[in-house]
Amino acid sequence: MRVLWIVHDVLPDFAPFVSGDYSLGGSWIDPLFYSLAENEDIELGIVSPVVNGAYLKKEIDGIQYFSIPIVAGGSTGRMSPDTVENYIRVIDAFEPDIIHIHGVEKNFGLLTKYINRKLPVVCSIQGIINSYYDWLKLSAVSFDKFRFKSIKTLLGIGGGIKATAARWRKYNVIEREIIETNRYFIGRTEWDKSQLYAINPNALYFHGEELLRADFYSKKWEVKKCERHSIFMSSGAYSIKGLQLMIQAMSFLVKKYPNLKLYVPLFNHSNSKWKRLIFGNEYNNYISHLINVHQLKANIIFLPRLSAASMADRFLKSHVFALPSYVENSPNSLGEAMMVGTPSVVSHCGGIGSIVDNESALIFPIGDFRMLAFQIDRIFQSNELATELSQRSQLIAYDRHNVEKTTESYINIYKDIINIY
Repeated sequence: MRVLWIVHDVLPDFAPFVSGDYSLGGSWIDPLFYSLAENEDIELGIVSPVVNGAYLKKEIDGIQYFSIPIVAGGSTGRMSPDTVENYIRVIDAFEPDIIHIHGVEKNFGLLTKYINRKLPVVCSIQGIINSYYDWLKLSAVSFDKFRFKSIKTLLGIGGGIKATAARWRKYNVIEREIIETNRYFIGRTEWDKSQLYAINPNALYFHGEELLRADFYSKKWEVKKCERHSIFMSSGAYSIKGLQLMIQAMSFLVKKYPNLKLYVPLFNHSNSKWKRLIFGNEYNNYISHLINVHQLKANIIFLPRLSAASMADRFLKSHVFALPSYVENSPNSLGEAMMVGTPSVVSHCGGIGSIVDNESALIFPIGDFRMLAFQIDRIFQSNELATELSQRSQLIAYDRHNVEKTTESYINIYKDIINIY
């Protein structure tokens, strides 16, 4: 069975040969791809669109890698005739039995309209931007956006919540057409299934879990070895991730735990008031305001983007993993925390209810920072509870992200779709 993957990013093995502007493969892409590559029943090809790149075909260890050129923004608008032609060129060169498209927010999900042969296409759902967009607006209503604008955002030069919303609106249009155009989809939660059927009630939905990076399968959290009263969030990039809720929860916790620490990567923070005034965006400036109001500057450590090894190490060191998001589907960060066994406190949003139960994580309602603080405090107070959550979450994660079982499930999905088609 010949399977062609279409992905937004370039995989690390292929990257040294690729020219142009690209990002490396997502953490959920590489593990499953290379696990499938080890199966004798599968021949894999993979194609990535590269800004200012070139058409390239390269075989590495029996896998056929392709890149095609696109212009900046070429994956988010209508697909140009040249882009269609290049994708068809790859399909003709590889001759797949099935195409697997990763994500429904990039325009390569529209390829189904242009393939003039009997060839099934299945799309993996990562998130549903049409739903995320609503929560982006809701997550930003709690503060006065005009008050926290910088000179840059006032002039409309770029950045800020308005610019993010505008970008996501463009994704919405493409995503809806992709979901309406295609028939076969792979998802992981009751939430993504419900969002899919709201747009395309005639879709065929297949359940397929994700694999995690290898660094997380061999780690085991222990309460005696963690940094007491430390919290880890995996991202603070957008208001939708709920960093503002975490800071408000900390304002309660720090009174009881003066040594409280929050570690958070992927947040563009500046200590310079003038830089924030000139270049900052509304959300980042609001976060700086909250930190100052609650006098938490010494309690929050902003981190750069973490490698898999550094991420696993941070999970091991942390007393609690917090996911205060307004919406998620099946965040890899939660899967990684569960695999390592870091006790987790999560908002009951999106697909979270398909991932954890009341014995594997402590849950709080969306936006309720008071209960977020209360649930974190429960773990801080009880080593027994922390250990029980750790052990239960690991059992669930070992089963959900089992390499052999997950790989086999995707092979069966491909076979089922080919047979149905």
